[in-house]
Amino acid sequence: MNLWFPKRPQTLEEAKLKPYFVRESILKILYTRGVTRGIELCNTLKLPFALIEPELRHLRENDCLAPVGGAGIGGYDGMDFGLTQEGRTQASSILERTPYVGPSPVDIADYFESVHEQKFVSRWVKKQHIQAAFTDIVLDSKNLKQLGPAINSGGPLFLYGKPGNGKTTISERLGKIFKQGVFVPFAIQTDGQIIQFLDEKVHKRIPVDKLPDDHPAKADPRSIDSRWAYVFRPFIIVGGELTLEMLDLTYREGQASYEAPFQLKANCGVLLVDDFGRQIVKPKDFLNRWIYPLEKNTDFLTLENGRKIEVPFEQILIFSTNLDPKDLGDEAFWRRIPYKIEIPSPNEADFKSIFQAVCIKKKVPFDEASFKYLVDKYYKTSKRDFRAVHPRDILNHVVDYILYNGLETKLTPDVIDNAVEPYFANVGFSPDKQWAKAS
Repeated sequence: MNLWFPKRPQTLEEAKLKPYFVRESILKILYTRGVTRGIELCNTLKLPFALIEPELRHLRENDCLAPVGGAGIGGYDGMDFGLTQEGRTQASSILERTPYVGPSPVDIADYFESVHEQKFVSRWVKKQHIQAAFTDIVLDSKNLKQLGPAINSGGPLFLYGKPGNGKTTISERLGKIFKQGVFVPFAIQTDGQIIQFLDEKVHKRIPVDKLPDDHPAKADPRSIDSRWAYVFRPFIIVGGELTLEMLDLTYREGQASYEAPFQLKANCGVLLVDDFGRQIVKPKDFLNRWIYPLEKNTDFLTLENGRKIEVPFEQILIFSTNLDPKDLGDEAFWRRIPYKIEIPSPNEADFKSIFQAVCIKKKVPFDEASFKYLVDKYYKTSKRDFRAVHPRDILNHVVDYILYNGLETKLTPDVIDNAVEPYFANVGFSPDKQWAKAS
C-alpha cells in the first residue's frame, strides 16, 4: 500500500517558496477580494499561518496593509486586513505582471518525487484482484487471463473490438483495482512559471479523515502539506476531440499561468484514449508524439517562451478502438504497446447472462420465453451480432415503455417489440461483418 504523503513545510525554504512570492500573493488577494481575515489568506494560499505571519508583519511595517478589525487577540490569524494606498499601488502593478491568484505551487522536483512514490507498482496485481474487479461483469475468460498480466506489466495496452462490448467499462474497472488514494498538487511551479494542476472534474477529492487506518498521516492530518489534495486515482477519457495541441500546456493569459494537459493530470491513474483513430489528427502523428514518453516515462512540455520542461509520464495508458488495428500503427508503435487484447462480442450464453443481470438491476422479472423471442426475431433472423451493451439499452427502453403505458412490470413479446424496434431502427445498428476502416 502507498504510504507516501506530502509533509507540512515548517519554513518557506522547505516549501521552496520565496518570501516575495508570499507577500505579492497576499497583496493580490487583498486587492481582488477586499478586506480579508488572516486565516482566510492561509486557506487561499494553502500555507500554515506560521509561514504567512512574518510576511504580513513585513507588509504592515512597510505601510502596504493594515488591520481593519477582527478578533486579533492572540495573533494575526484572527485579524481582518485591508490594503493601504501604497499597498493598492503595488498590488495593481503586481497583478499586471503576474495575475495568478490561488493556491501556492509545489516545486516540480517535489511533484516528480510524488509520482515516483505513488505510481502503479508493476507486478502487484494478482489473479484475485482481477476477478474481484470484474465479479459483476460477464467477461470472456480469455480476456480475464490477459488483462491481469497486461496491468502487471506497468506498460500501455491496446483494447480493440466491435463497439458496445465494454472496452470503456473494462478500462474503468482496471483503474479501480488500485483502491487507495493519491496526493496531487493544486499547482506546480517550474522555471518561474505556474502550472494549475488540480482539476475537480477528474480529481475526485477524498476527505483526509478517510485515509487508511495504517497511513502515517491518519493520526495527525495537520502534518499534511495543504498545497496537496487527497484524491481517488484519476481516470481520464479523451476521445474524438483529441488534437496535438491538447497534449501540451495551455497558457491562460488572464492568469499568466498554465493549465496541465490531460496526460499530466492522469499521472498515477488511468488514461483512456477512446475511439482511437477517429481523431482529427492522424493516428501516425499522434503516436509519433508519444513514442518517447512511452519509452522513457517522461514527457516534455513547452512554455510560452519556447523553453521545454520535463514532466513525469506515469499512468496506465489504454488505447481503445473499434477500427481495424492494422490501419492504426506501424511496427515502431506496436513494439511499444506490449499487450494488444481483442474484446469480442458475447456469445448467446454470455448475452443471456448479461441480460439476466440487467433484469435484476432494473427490477424487471426475467422471462425465458420473451428472451427467446428477442433473440430469435432480432438477432438470429436478422443475423445481428450480440453486443454487451444491448441488454442495458433494451431494458431501458422496456422500462420506459412500461412506465409510460402504466403496464405491469413484466417481459412479453409485445413489450419487446415496442421497446426494441426504435432501438434497432436502421440508423447504424445493421449487421456489420467487416471492420470499419480508419479515415
